[in-house]
Formats: sequence, structure tokens, C-alpha cells
Amino acid sequence: MKRDRLFSKLEKGSFLRIGKEEFPPLRRPQEVRMDSERGSGGEAIIEIILPLPAKILNKYKKMKKISFSFLLLFSFICVFPQSAKEIIREIKNSGNYIWATGEGNSYKMADKEALSYLISQISVHVESNFLNIVSESNGNLEEFTEIVVKTYSNMTLHEAKSILEKEKKGRFYVIRYISKKNLEQIFKNRERKIYDYVKSALIAEKDLRIGDALKNYYWALVLLMSHKDNSTMDYDFPEYGKILLINALPERINNIFTDLNINITGIEEKPKEHYKAINMKILYNDNPVQNIDFTYWTGNNYSQLNSGKNGLAIAEFFGENECLLNNLKINIEYEYQNKTGIDLDVKNVFESIQIPYFEKSELVFNLPEKTDKEKPTEKPEKAKINFEKINKINRSGQLRKSISKVINSINNRDSAKIESLFTPEGYKMYQKLITNGKVKILPAKDTLHIISMNDKTIIRSVPMKFSFKNNSCQFIENVVFTFNNDGKIEVLSFAISDKAINDIVSKSDRFGNVEDKFQLINFIEHYKTAYCLKRLDYIESIFAGNALIIVGHVFKEAEPIDGMYRKLSNNKVKYIELKKEEYIKRLHRVFSSNEFINIHFEENIVKKVNGPDKIYGIQIKQDYYSTNYADKGYLFLMIDLNDSLNPKIYVRTWQPEKNPDGSIFGLEDFLIK
Repeated sequence: MKRDRLFSKLEKGSFLRIGKEEFPPLRRPQEVRMDSERGSGGEAIIEIILPLPAKILNKYKKMKKISFSFLLLFSFICVFPQSAKEIIREIKNSGNYIWATGEGNSYKMADKEALSYLISQISVHVESNFLNIVSESNGNLEEFTEIVVKTYSNMTLHEAKSILEKEKKGRFYVIRYISKKNLEQIFKNRERKIYDYVKSALIAEKDLRIGDALKNYYWALVLLMSHKDNSTMDYDFPEYGKILLINALPERINNIFTDLNINITGIEEKPKEHYKAINMKILYNDNPVQNIDFTYWTGNNYSQLNSGKNGLAIAEFFGENECLLNNLKINIEYEYQNKTGIDLDVKNVFESIQIPYFEKSELVFNLPEKTDKEKPTEKPEKAKINFEKINKINRSGQLRKSISKVINSINNRDSAKIESLFTPEGYKMYQKLITNGKVKILPAKDTLHIISMNDKTIIRSVPMKFSFKNNSCQFIENVVFTFNNDGKIEVLSFAISDKAINDIVSKSDRFGNVEDKFQLINFIEHYKTAYCLKRLDYIESIFAGNALIIVGHVFKEAEPIDGMYRKLSNNKVKYIELKKEEYIKRLHRVFSSNEFINIHFEENIVKKVNGPDKIYGIQIKQDYYSTNYADKGYLFLMIDLNDSLNPKIYVRTWQPEKNPDGSIFGLEDFLIK
């Protein structure tokens, strides 16, 4: 049936109610109201009310987004107006649904009350599953279960449908219901997320990303406490086999605290300025941790969240009383409540139930006592600059002096004298780096490396601590300096982890030669830093003019991009595709509204297409933090490095969750010519 014919049929005594718009009947109607979810095609919620004048219907004849499938559905309802009663009878009597009723002076009020009662009914349905957790805390089982179920409210609102049972004397009576099958799927979705966090934690622990490991283990534990199958869910751990998660997760968290080793490597004191800095080396199973976060007691309260990276960390004290402390009390961060904005499920649970606490996260260290008041306090070893030459470089002395001047400039907070060491663009990046926040150079014994590529010289890397006024945490980044052929610094970037670098460097020659590998490392670091320093011009330059940029879960077949690919290997689900210009405009708004942006790569996998072309695919698990927004997800970049001086991104996809099969988009989703 064509749309015009269907409208014509409805005009005989009906009109459409779309969304929240409704019109009072001119005479008492016979009604069928269906408050359905959006259909698989994303159609609007539609109600039919019988009968009303055709002129009201005419207002909607030109609407383009009313789906034919919905109109056909509701034309059927017009012929059989009693179907709503049959649906209600099925809901109440079949045993396949959990349901509740509500009443109010409006449909919305009645629906809200029905949803509240429905949550209570769901709680009764699952409360026995939480008995073991509640008994440990001597809590109220009924109250705890209802609170837990409410953490699913966003999903429940989506899954739970409603029907107007009747309207009498201005009172609305609504039924909210959910099938037991759909309810089970809600718990399945959370179960999948729990397993994803455990898997990510295991990878992070192996990679010595201890901060990531603790966060993922703990968030898995918190979500487990909100799952009805908390006492039976297990995981097949590589070294132990299947173990119940309710036992395994607390044990793994405690084991990390036990295997951490924190050494105080030096104390820097400036009595006249009432300043003290305690430098630390943090090891896990005798290896430098790649990342870790902590707070420390300042004498009055706990510090902001601080980070350690590549085994280095620092605790700073300001003020006369703070500098007199004779011990260092550290709390290793594992909750990461400040980051729960990237996962609303975790955030809901954090805000709703009492979460577990781990005493082993508290560490106390006695500081060395002064035996001679006249003797200066031990000072930390200054950063030593030694150079390992991959290619012969004749101007290492000049580069050594340049880096030393930059370090001294940051320490002395005087950047004017070193402007001549940079290109104009390089100095602009340096200014952004040091003026947007507070920067401190960390002392390190690590050897700095010098690498020559084409006419560029790269020095890796100087550890720096960054803090911002409007940011509740501080972080450490290893800063990489790139010199041009004239010996001037033209680019500064944040290094990726040693593990990520080793994964690329250790690949076979088929993947690329030494220069190809360092070019790829260089690109990843520049890409990450461009977002942190809000380098919109650079980001615009590395995206191909007709790049495919996807935001969401999926993408569809697309036209070829300069022969890079013929089509995507399959048609996923829905997608949001942005043109390069649209994406750059979005970034411009984001950069303008945020004081800082920090991007954290948890995992990254790099692959190369077969053949001589230098086309690479990079899959990254990324956490994104800014002044007013945070999220997590999976990033895929397809890049062309055939022209090493002008790398190009041809495909960028972003998905907040993995695909149902646990994969994320990558090169295998493209057919490369």
C-alpha cells in the first residue's frame, strides 16, 4: 500500500500523534495508544487516536520521516482496536513478562510511577541473587537490590515498554512491562562488559601498565557486585584456570599492591622557598611500571591525583609545615572514580552502592633523618644526556646544549632566552606546553636516545610532570624533541609507552626497515600530541581530503578513496559518517571550550597490509579526558606512509564499545587494492 493511499484511508476518521504532541478530541474517541520503542530503523513513536477531523491529519501529510512500516502497523490497529486489550491480557497472564501499573493526572506522570513500580518488581525477581553480598555488609537485601536494579535504569528505560490501559475522568492508567527474555539480555550486556574489563586488566598487568590494570580489575569487581550472577561468574585465567571472579578479582588487586616496590631515589629541598620534592622509582615485579596513579598526604589533606610513568614519580610539598613531614604516606589509586564519566554503568554503580576498599593500597615510608643541620639535603641526580647514535650525527654537541638549555629554562621558568632554539611553529608548541599548565622536569638516569631520519633528528625523551588549574589530576609525559636540518626544534611530542615502541621495533623486516618503524612511532606520537596541544592545523593536514571518518559503532560500503580500498568487507549496522570539514569543525569547538585535553593510550596494535606499500592499520584503546568531557573507546586509523614527509590518514573510526564478537574495526574490514 502506498503512503498516499494509506493516508487517504486514515483520513476517514483518525489522526497521528507524534512524539509528545497531542490534540484534544472534538468528541469522545475510541483510542489505541502504543508507546513503543524506536524501531530497528529508528522510527518515531506514533499513536493513533480515533476518530478526529481530517484537517488535523493534513498537518502531518508532508512529514518525510514517518516510516511506511509504522503506518502499515497502525492501519492494522485501526481495523482491530481491541488489540491493546489483548496485549495487556498477554502481559498480565502469560508469565513471560514482569510488569507494573501506575496512575497520574497525565500520561507522563502515570508512566513514571509505573516505571518506579516496575523496578521494584524486577528487584523482587532477582533479589535472592544478591544475598551473599548483602550478608557480608549486614545490609538490607530489599533496599540493596532495588538500588542495584536502578543502576540499570538507562537500559531499563530503553527496554521497558508502556501501554495506556485506560483514561478515566482525567486520570491516566499506564502499564510498564519488560519481557523476561529482554531482562536477561540486560544482565548479559553487563556480563560482557565485566569480562572485557578483566581481559583488559590482564593485558595491562602484563604490559606493566599498573594504573590501567588496577582500574580495570576494580571496575570489573564493582560491576560484578551489581550483577545477579555475581556468585557464579568465573573467568579462565591463563596461569590458574577457571576461578570465580568474586574471589579472583580482590586477590589480583591485592597481589598488585604486594608486588609493588617504591624506592625513594632523592630529596630536593629549598628551605627558603618552603619547597620539598621527593623523587621515587616505582617497580612492579622488579620492572619499571609504565603507568600508575597515587595521592599523598601533605600534612593537611591528600594531594591531587599524581601519576608515575616509566618507573618515575614525584611528590612535591609546598609550605613550611608540609616540608617538616618526616614520612611519606601514599595511597595507590585503584578506584578512579574521577574517570567514571567514560562509563555510565560504572558511574551509576559507584554512586549507588557501597564499594569495596583495599587497605593494602596505603603505603608509608620513613624519610631519611638529617644528621647534620649544616649539611645540605641530598639532591636528586640531574637528568644525564647521553646519546646512542643509530646513524652518524656530527652535531650531537650542539643538540646536547640545546636540550640542556630547554631543561634549564623550564626549571627557571624563563623561556624568553631560548626562543632562538626553535622554529616559529616549534616555539609556539613549546609555549603551549609550558604556559597552559605547571611543568616540572623529573630527574632521571635513563639514557636519552638520538635518532636520525631523513633530514630530521629526534631526541627521546625528557620526563616532565604537568598539572593544570582546572584538572583534578597531574600526569607525567616523556617529551620527544624533533630538530630540523638547521638544528632548530620544530616539533615537541609525547612519547608512547616503551612497550608500544618495543612491539613495533621488534617486528620483522617485512613490516618495514628501522626508519619505517621509527617513522610509524613518530606519527603515532605526533597524532596523540596534536590533540593534547590542540594543533588543529596539523590534524587537518594529516587527514586526506576525502578521508572516511566514522563516529559510532559501524560503517557501510563507501566509494573508493584514491584507490585505497574498494569497499568495506561487510555492512555493519548504523553509522555516522563525517566529512573532513565537518570533523575539523567539531574539533575546533572542542579545542575552544577546553583548557586541557589528555589522551591516554591503553593498548595499541599495529598491522601492515601485504605488499610493498607502506599502508598501516593502528588499533588503539583510548581514554580521552578534557576540562569538561571524558569518554573511552576504540580508535582505528588507516594511514599511508609511502610519502614519509606527508603521512595521510585515509580512514578513522571510533567506537565506544567492541563489536559483539569482541573485535574492533581494523584492516580486515577493508579490501585493499
